[in-house]
Formats: sequence, C-alpha cells, structure tokens
Amino acid sequence: MTKLFTPTEVAEGSLLLGRWQLQNDELYTPLLGGVIKTIVTGSDQLTLTVANRHHPLMPSHYWAVRVNHTAWRRYSAALPIEVALPAERNLVEIMTAGNTDLDDVWSGNQGFALTKLELKGAGRLIKPSPRPVVAIYGDSITAGCWVNGYGASSDYRPEQNFVGLAQDKIDVDLARVAYSAAGVLRPATGGVPVAIDWLDHFNAQTPWPPHPVSLSVINLGVNDRRFSEADFATAYEQYVTAFLKRQTGPVALMIPFAQSMANVIRATAQYHQLPVIETADWCASFTDGLHPDLTGAQQAAPRFAKALTRLLNERM
Repeated sequence: MTKLFTPTEVAEGSLLLGRWQLQNDELYTPLLGGVIKTIVTGSDQLTLTVANRHHPLMPSHYWAVRVNHTAWRRYSAALPIEVALPAERNLVEIMTAGNTDLDDVWSGNQGFALTKLELKGAGRLIKPSPRPVVAIYGDSITAGCWVNGYGASSDYRPEQNFVGLAQDKIDVDLARVAYSAAGVLRPATGGVPVAIDWLDHFNAQTPWPPHPVSLSVINLGVNDRRFSEADFATAYEQYVTAFLKRQTGPVALMIPFAQSMANVIRATAQYHQLPVIETADWCASFTDGLHPDLTGAQQAAPRFAKALTRLLNERM
C-alpha cells in the first residue's frame, strides 16, 4: 500500500524554509537551497516526484535529502527519488540542490517543483515544531554554487556550503533568499533583476509579503565589485533603507568573504546602527578564487554559526 500526499498536503505537514508557493498543483520555489522539513511516521520509504524544468541546453536539476541528520544524499531530478526511512519516526529534510544560470526562474517557470510525495504503508507527515528563523539574503556564495567544482548544478552544494554546514551548529533554522550573481547594481542570472526588485517579489508575476523572522542577514556586495564605490554606496543605501522599511526585527550586514565594498557596508551599518558580521580570514580555500570550496565552507561555517548565535543572544 502507498499513501499519496498532494503538494498542498506536503506544505501543510512541513516547515518550508526559503520562498515556496503552491501553484499549478505544485509546491514550487525559484531558489537554490530551499528546504522542506517534515517528520514522517509509519513508513519505511518515501518517494518524491519532481518536475525537472531545467533549461534544455543545461544539466538536470538536483535535489538533496537527508534523514535524521545523517549524510545528505543527492538525486538528479531526471530520476526517481526514493528514500529509505530507518525508524518509526524520521526527520526528513528535502533541499533544492542544483540548478544553472540559464534556468529562467524569474519570468519563466524553470525553478524547482515538487508534484507529489508518496509514503509506503500508512505513513503520516507531521509538521515539526517551529524554531527561530534566520533569513539570509545573498548571491551564489550564500546559495551554494560551485562548492564541489566547476560543473553547473551537479557541483552546487547548498547542503555543504557555509550556510548548510552552519545549520547543524546552531539551534535555529536558516532560510536562504539568494540568486547567482546577485547584487544591488548587478542583476542576477535566470532573468532575476537587481536585489531591490526581488526583495518583495517571489518572481516577476508574484509579490512576496514580509514574513517575521528572528534575524535577517544581508550578504550582498561581491558581485558589485566592478562598479565604483560611490555608485555602490548609493544603491546599497537604497537597498538597506527599503529592507528596513519592509522587514521587522533585527537586521545585520555581512561583509563578503572577498572583503568587497567592506568600507561602504561598514559605513552603511554605522549610519543605520546595524551590527556587522566581519568575515576577514574566515575562508582560505576556494573553487575559483571567489566561491568557497568544501574546505573553505568547513572553515567559514563555525564562524558564521558563532556570529549568528551572538547576534541572536544579544536580541533575545
């Protein structure tokens, strides 16, 4: 016997981290690093059916799944996703784990879509108890691109970048809103506009209302390094001002690992009386000189977790 759960039932029985929306009988997100977290009881196997809407000239999408905090397993969206469940009660985390810069996630529909979830036997989905949430707004480094090498989609590792690894070192949930190449002056890939335009939009057609979180972190700037500091300062100030008007709760500004525009970010933080997450010497190993590789992610993750813990403790 197999029990089928619709996307609506999955959403009702899960915590959704990032930006997810029910549309066209799917549970959909445009974002790499989005998470569906649920507790499964009464079943020894879970099967996911996903729509593989990657750009036709680019590789398949990838998803990652782990059970009860064991190692993540990665799955091509082109193949069935079948996951063994070892216990009577299992914490299952499902992550959107690989896409490409050519996937049209803004005006098109080439994001990640779950179409159904099946449990062997008479299984149930139970929504986990909510924890504090830290939302991180960033670019490909936050999202988890190019962590394992130079292969688009297949070498993306949101589950193993500095955010993914920090998740296991802190008693809060981390939610990413991040696009490859994103900046306050530079548009992101996938047709995504500059950061101020996706701040309050799910995609080109759909607004996204504010959601309360315990802390917001802005991790932008490295992709604007080819613009002048003066132009960046103007655009960054406009972005932070818009962010503060929209988002309630504490906000912190993060210096990019490459230290790009660091002085402007510090000055903006001082003007708005916001804390700064300093990142000098956090990461010394990169895939391409810019994106941390697995070693670099392992170096940065505990420092990021420590910084978040300090900021949350100061505000609770």
